[in-house]
Amino acid sequence: MKFCIALTLPALALTSVFLLAQQPKVSQEMIDKVKAALPAAPAAPVKGKHEVLVFSKTNGFRHSSIEVGVEAMKMLGEKTGAFSVTATEDESMFTPDNLKKFDAIIFLNTTGECLKPKDGDAAKENIYKSALLEFVKGGKGLVGMHSATDTYANWPEYHEMMGGTFSGHPWHEKVGVKNVDPDHPINKVFGAKGFEITDEIYQWKPGTFSTAQHRVLLSLDTTATDMNKGGTNGKDALYPISVMRKYGQGRTFYCSLGHREEIYWNPNMLQHYLAGIQFALGDLQAEAAPGNVTDPTAEKK
Repeated sequence: MKFCIALTLPALALTSVFLLAQQPKVSQEMIDKVKAALPAAPAAPVKGKHEVLVFSKTNGFRHSSIEVGVEAMKMLGEKTGAFSVTATEDESMFTPDNLKKFDAIIFLNTTGECLKPKDGDAAKENIYKSALLEFVKGGKGLVGMHSATDTYANWPEYHEMMGGTFSGHPWHEKVGVKNVDPDHPINKVFGAKGFEITDEIYQWKPGTFSTAQHRVLLSLDTTATDMNKGGTNGKDALYPISVMRKYGQGRTFYCSLGHREEIYWNPNMLQHYLAGIQFALGDLQAEAAPGNVTDPTAEKK
């Protein structure tokens, strides 16, 4: 005797949703691509055992590349021996006691007010924000990836650490990238040359980024990019892609590339990120003095 189970359309829909939910967000194919792209060695000698907190909570748009980005950071640290990763989306990790064990924090595609608790407790949020500031000022490192600058649009101290604040992404296509600081060790992988890449490219709200505070490593090459897009800051504006600075006794590094999954298995970008992370950790010694470029259209603070 044969039995037939009939599913109604709603039941089929629920079954489909359930099956989709069971699918891994990071496929084995992605992991294999990251593994093949990992650098063989650290960008600088590792001076000790480093613990890195990777924070990827979103309070706004959530990028599909977050999960593979987190896995790439774990694999990058393990393969090179440069650091070990603890990954979280729990903002309560941001207390002075909890952060003591870490040498750097990576904001990986965070968005919005990501340190705000679900219950909106402003007092707790202020504790977490203060802990982050003191962590960096006290001598630790902060790294930002892509939408880390689409985070806390109204927190000036955060802009001063990270770079600026998002005001649009006119480009999501192949663009030219200018190697602003070709001899810099964080840019070593690019061989003193610019390059082309396909990703979502940010521009920042004028007045939230200052070349007097940050050293620019990479920027949009406006001579090799379609500048006829609407809503840009202008053809003569500076569009930073990768920046760094000293903040208090600490160090910060930010790169806006990382919207697309394949950025995290791009060998050159993994090497660039590794060098930036090692700068933030204090292992890679590099010039961080600001003012190496100017932005004639920027509003001065």
